[in-house]
Formats: sequence, structure tokens, C-alpha cells
Amino acid sequence: MPARNLLIPTLSLLAWATAAGAQVVSRPLNADQVACEERQLERLVHRMVSGFDGSNLFVWRSAPGGGIYRGLASTSDVNSIEPDVRYRKEEQLAFDLIFSAGEDFLDPRRPRLPQATIVRRAAASNIHPVPAGRPYLGVWIDLAPEVPNPMLPKMPIRVTVEPAVGATDRASRGIAVGDFLSACHSEVTAFDLAVYQLLARTVRVSQCLSVGNCSAGLNRFKSTIFRGTEPLTYRLNVVDYLVACYDDGHCSYGEGRTAFLFRVQVDSEGRITGGTAEALPWCSVGSQIGCTNAGNPGFALFVLPPMTPGGPPQGEESFQRAAQLEIEFEGSERNILHAPINWVDLLQGTTWSGGLVP
Repeated sequence: MPARNLLIPTLSLLAWATAAGAQVVSRPLNADQVACEERQLERLVHRMVSGFDGSNLFVWRSAPGGGIYRGLASTSDVNSIEPDVRYRKEEQLAFDLIFSAGEDFLDPRRPRLPQATIVRRAAASNIHPVPAGRPYLGVWIDLAPEVPNPMLPKMPIRVTVEPAVGATDRASRGIAVGDFLSACHSEVTAFDLAVYQLLARTVRVSQCLSVGNCSAGLNRFKSTIFRGTEPLTYRLNVVDYLVACYDDGHCSYGEGRTAFLFRVQVDSEGRITGGTAEALPWCSVGSQIGCTNAGNPGFALFVLPPMTPGGPPQGEESFQRAAQLEIEFEGSERNILHAPINWVDLLQGTTWSGGLVP
């Protein structure tokens, strides 16, 4: 489908903001609301890590109110057997993250503190014992007031694919420091929440299929998903992160953001049909948001058909149908900064092809 057929003017987006039965599909937001949520999610995801090199971790707000988030971690083995034969196989760990303003504790002399609870969503995860010596999929969050290196957490909570590690809770003043209890806006709709989950199941980042170096030094990726200003627009910020250690024994944590914008089309019944993905420009100053601050991202971003985790891998045919962006560095001739998405094709054979919201 030509890209020009997928570009929708703002007036058309507003016209589609209400589907059949006058159900609100997606509402407009102002720039301050979007910026507030981008900063809040960026503070949250900075505290988080996933225990698998090359993994993808996605986090988004899962309710119109504040303090309730949802996430998905994936092993994301996206690679190639040979140059023209690509594959995707993975396991997934889904979870809810809930913050509360104050809870009762055993010691009545201690003031009540904000509390965080992370809970594995078992029905949406691959749960199994992990053989000794094998890396396993997990999510860790550091609740300490200051988090210079989330890979060395001081006050962690976690969930993993191990059957016994399905929930953790903890109190910390760091929750108030991060301001994770508030809601930047209440305009998120059921359709928006469904799109967040769809993006988490279909968007995958791979260094291997971009720079071709899968032998060592792979980054891990964690992404925030939130609304854009126009109806039916969605932001996704990919943060690549790693710890670099030097000959003198010193190690430092680093991360960089690559920002993307997704536009979605729906029909009169609220079924998602098409859209686009684009990489947003590089920042002009380091403190900016709504832009890319990673100097050399060096990865490819794919929008692939959803798959059953732990099941048969996807092959080259799925990559031929996928949307693909290539983000090497600013000004690179290899960059692919815009791509159409044929959601009708990607969702064929799934229950989501009938509409994301019942």
C-alpha cells in the first residue's frame, strides 16, 4: 500500500475519533499533557531493567487515573539464519505495576509510605522453571529515592518467569520522588489502551538485524508507550541501555532515547486498518523531549504480526509483511525514518482483526 494513502490529515483524524455508536475512540491532547506523561514514564522506565541481553521491555499507563501501569518484557530473539532468512522467537512476561499513596505496615510507629506492587499476569506470560545457568526473563524496578544505575538496584521489586516469583511489593519514599501516583491527564480511552498492548506485542527492536553484530555487547531495550497530541496518534520512546566496564574496574550505566510516532487508521466499526511509523528528529539540546537523544542508536525497528510466545517462531514471510525502520545515526544514508503499516495484513488470522475493543 503506498505511503501516501496512509497519511491522514488532522481533520480526518478528528472525524475518526468517534466510531459507530458514538463511542469515543481517541481524544485530542495538548502538548503539555503529552510532555507531562512522556517525562513521567521516562522517570519510571529509568528505574527498570529486564534480565536478558537484547530483550525488549514495554511500559505504559493502563488506566485513566494515576498510579496504575502495565508492562511486557520479551526475550526478543530477532535474528537471521543467513542474510536473507530472518526469524523471530520469544518468550513474554506480562505484568501490572500499581502504586498506592499509603498502606498499613506491621510497625504502627512508622508513618505510612507510598507502596509499589508488581504482579505477573500469568495468563499472558510464559511461566516455567528456568534451568540452572541459563539467563531468565525478569523485570526489576529500583524504588530507591535516587537511582544512578538501575542494574545495581538498592531497593528492588521484581517478577520473573519462575513460577514462585510472581509478585513483590515494597514501600519507599522514592515513589513520591518520582511522582508516579499522579495522572498527567484522564483522556486515555479503552481503544488507546488496546493500541498500547498491540504495539507492545508487535514492535520489536533488533541490533542483530541492523548492525549484524550479535556476538557480544548487545544492548537491552526498554520502551514507553503513550498518546500523541492528535487523536489516533501514539508515541513510543525506545531507550537502549547497558553498563560499560573499563580496565581500571570502573563501570558506568548509560542509556539513550530514540523517539517514534505511530499514526493509526480505523474504520467506522473501530477496526484498525492502516497507519504509519516514523522516527522523530534528533534533539538540538540534551534536555529536550519529543525527540531522539541517542547519538548512535544502531538498530532496526520492526512492526511484526503478533505471535504466540513460546510457540513456533516466525520466519522470513512475517518480515516481508512487517513495517521496518532503520536508525543508525543522524544523517546516515542507511536510515529509514518512515514506513507504512498495513494492520489489516498484520492482524489477519487473529481475533484482533475484528476490532481491538469489544
